[in-house]
Amino acid sequence: MHKMAINTKPYGVLLMQERLYFQKIKQFSTQNHVIKGTLILTTAGFATRIIGFYNRIFLSRLIGAKELGIYQLIFPLYMIAFAFTTFGNELALTKLVSEYKSRNDTTATKVFFKVCLSINIILGLFMSIIMYKNAGILCEKILKAPECEKCLQIISLGIPFMSTKGAIHGYFLGLEQSGVHGISDFIEQLAKVLGLYILTVFFCVKNSYDAAFAVWGIVIGEVTAFLFSLSALLVHNGKNNTTKRFSIPFSTCYRIFLRDSIPLTTNRLALTILQSMEAILIPVILLKYYKNSTASLATYGIFSGMAFPFIMFPSTITNSLSTMLLPAVSSAHSCLDTDYLKKLCEKSLHFCLLIGLFSLTAFYIFGSSIGICFFESKEAGHYLFQLSFLCPFIYLSTTLTSILNGLGFATHNLILTFISTIIRISFIIAAIPKIGITGYIMGLFTGYLFLTFACIHKLQNIIPLSLDFTESIFVPLIAFILIGVTIFLGYQKLILTLPAIPDIILLIAVIGVYGVIGLLPFIAISTKK
Repeated sequence: MHKMAINTKPYGVLLMQERLYFQKIKQFSTQNHVIKGTLILTTAGFATRIIGFYNRIFLSRLIGAKELGIYQLIFPLYMIAFAFTTFGNELALTKLVSEYKSRNDTTATKVFFKVCLSINIILGLFMSIIMYKNAGILCEKILKAPECEKCLQIISLGIPFMSTKGAIHGYFLGLEQSGVHGISDFIEQLAKVLGLYILTVFFCVKNSYDAAFAVWGIVIGEVTAFLFSLSALLVHNGKNNTTKRFSIPFSTCYRIFLRDSIPLTTNRLALTILQSMEAILIPVILLKYYKNSTASLATYGIFSGMAFPFIMFPSTITNSLSTMLLPAVSSAHSCLDTDYLKKLCEKSLHFCLLIGLFSLTAFYIFGSSIGICFFESKEAGHYLFQLSFLCPFIYLSTTLTSILNGLGFATHNLILTFISTIIRISFIIAAIPKIGITGYIMGLFTGYLFLTFACIHKLQNIIPLSLDFTESIFVPLIAFILIGVTIFLGYQKLILTLPAIPDIILLIAVIGVYGVIGLLPFIAISTKK
């Protein structure tokens, strides 16, 4: 008995040591995976957004503010089509492929892909036909803009390609091959710009460009990205050709797939419809303020097509971080690794605060210059100045919702986002008729403020966080303001002393220097800790 007791104790200790050892390895690899994945997605995202910004600048100068406003009006309906045909199915497929791949059941993953592909093709064709045939009614009754009919008909042609491409992307993401998705998005943006340029130079009559012309770029981008994704799928299948029988019957796969996809699609569709109502209401209510259709569409075009996308540009970094945080948080939570989870959340939120505060000062100080240099619009610069205060809350809320999703509070997130959207819609109805688009900016600020602090409150109840106000907010903000003002004054002198350099190139260089001097040291310090 005594001998057995002596042998059992070291064995138990050994098991515990092995478990701790593997947990450390897993923690290290997860942390590096988060950093590496964030860098890869950020690089791809920046490249895509830079091309997207060029496209918006190109369009703003080619078709003008009013036509750009008409162009923007159709996107709420397009996003509803995306939510209905693609979003939930893509996520469900990613989850199922990842799950069955971990069981080494590669045959089942292909069955689930075929199920998703067939459903997406049917839904895509159905939505495309419905939208094309009813474009006039949709534009008149929902968008309150009959001039959008041709735009909606054109964009509906791209929906089947979008939904089919979504199934392919969901399959590759489940296989942990995110490169196909990233490259496809990049190619889509590139094709959108090059396609419009080719049409402008070789096919279209000068000065005949309108919103409908710009929409053809979206269709060209969708078709090109679909062809790339299809090529990647064919290459993948050629390398991994198997002739095994299906491990799960097709009917069972449909049932399993729909069990996961229907709730995701329903939730996303409900939220998208609400957010689409928000986007549709803005130009309608603006008409009550301006009493002029041209002025209201021009304001909407400048705000939604020029200023707001610029504010969202730095979110490429925080969105990439959020994408990588979800599985990392989920893994740490399932392993009950509370210390690592707390550290991961604190570092992520500290990083997002740095990005948000830097963006606030950058857009506050350089907003007017950006509007004039990039869009030749003082109004766009004024909106950037006003929207700058949103930056910390937009970027923080994205990260916070991702963390809560990883902890299993997706429904709670949906409720908070729903309330935040209702707040913004309330401001659209009550404030825009009195003070114009500034009323909506106030609504955005209030909505994101609520969402951020509601998420922090929920997270604080789960994981007690301890962010230092001085280190995370006060010191960085003061430094960003002092450095930003100094560099801006230097920029004003450079404009006068270096007239040969284009203003837009000089501005990009100056803001880049501001980022290197102001932001990078804080990021480097926080990374080492």
